[in-house]
Amino acid sequence: MTASIALAGSTSSFTQSLSSRTSAANAAGVTAKSDATSATKSTSGNPSAATVVSLSRGAIAFLLGNNWPQKDFKTVTLEARAALDTKYADLKSKGTPFSNISGNFNQLLDGFERRSLYAISSNSGGLFSEDEQNYAFSVMSQQQGAAMSAADPLGTDVAARFKGSNDFLDKVSPEEKTSVDWAVQRAAGQYGYEEGLARAKGEESESSDAVKAASALPPLVKIILAAMRALKNQAPHAIATGGRVRDLKDMPLFKGGVPA
Repeated sequence: MTASIALAGSTSSFTQSLSSRTSAANAAGVTAKSDATSATKSTSGNPSAATVVSLSRGAIAFLLGNNWPQKDFKTVTLEARAALDTKYADLKSKGTPFSNISGNFNQLLDGFERRSLYAISSNSGGLFSEDEQNYAFSVMSQQQGAAMSAADPLGTDVAARFKGSNDFLDKVSPEEKTSVDWAVQRAAGQYGYEEGLARAKGEESESSDAVKAASALPPLVKIILAAMRALKNQAPHAIATGGRVRDLKDMPLFKGGVPA
């Protein structure tokens, strides 16, 4: 993910580079809905069309609350692999086998909770194909975009939108929080929150709310956030290239080490 979060209406070249995640979510039709116990899906009639994923505040809380079974991650991984294989077999038995060309990956991953999706997207145990990893990553991105939309349904409150992203990311599994991509996303979300507060209050981003939120971040997130702040006026290509971040060295931001 470039850091792939979009800062709606931001003018800095850095924030313009944080666009792919919520853009992808919006393209998939992610919306916030009022009735709220689960994610719901619908299609446009085109079998290859993106599924609409609607997440209410309640649905997000259910997805990321204390609802995970107390299982070790290896068990979660094996169960995710088995569940995918069952889905493939089920679709084939119904005469609609999944294919990488025409398959709807949202349909394939329907019912997978976040921890299982992370197991797939991170290729835990080396059990998942590159396509499966990308499908899971896309659904996770849609979930994050939906959390942002739920926090800012009118699209007018940048700080609320990014606080929604941050609150969502803070509740994901411990395994996901060890990933570089999570750290980049969380730093980008904090940066967006600070920019939103600055715009709303007409002051620098060092507001008490922003400082308090940043002080509690993990060390790696703080390092990335400091680098983003230092280079916020650089051209977007100097910050990130887009897509998922597996290694900080993949980001132009860190090609020459940590910006001073």
